[in-house]
Amino acid sequence: MSFREKIHWVTLVTMIAAFGWYFLAYPWGVAASPAGLWASAGMLLPVTVAIIVAMTIASAWMAIRTPAEANLKEDERDRSIHYRGTHYAYYPLVVGVWVSIFALFWNAGPAVQLNLLLATVVLAELTRIGVQLYLYRRGY
Repeated sequence: MSFREKIHWVTLVTMIAAFGWYFLAYPWGVAASPAGLWASAGMLLPVTVAIIVAMTIASAWMAIRTPAEANLKEDERDRSIHYRGTHYAYYPLVVGVWVSIFALFWNAGPAVQLNLLLATVVLAELTRIGVQLYLYRRGY
């Protein structure tokens, strides 16, 4: 497994764990009120810190274990996998933005809109990482 593939696995697991906790623990009963927006802000802080800490520790650990692999330049295969993953992530991003636009017209509260946009970004990012991992595993 290449260094980039390992980083993608760590990112995938970290994002699923962090945002899984966020969306499952979010107090959906207050999402339509102003308190819902503050709940989002309060919950996003530990999610952000957890992702940063986990990714930093994992990246440093893997770079220390295999420094030659960590310093390799991105080759044509890596660039192609990156482009394809980004291409597939575009579709859930566009759909999520349209859903968020329609939510504006349905008078969704600010916290609901924020969570829709956040879910859109998370879903697009998980799609990107998932496609890239699939292509790495497939040997593309």
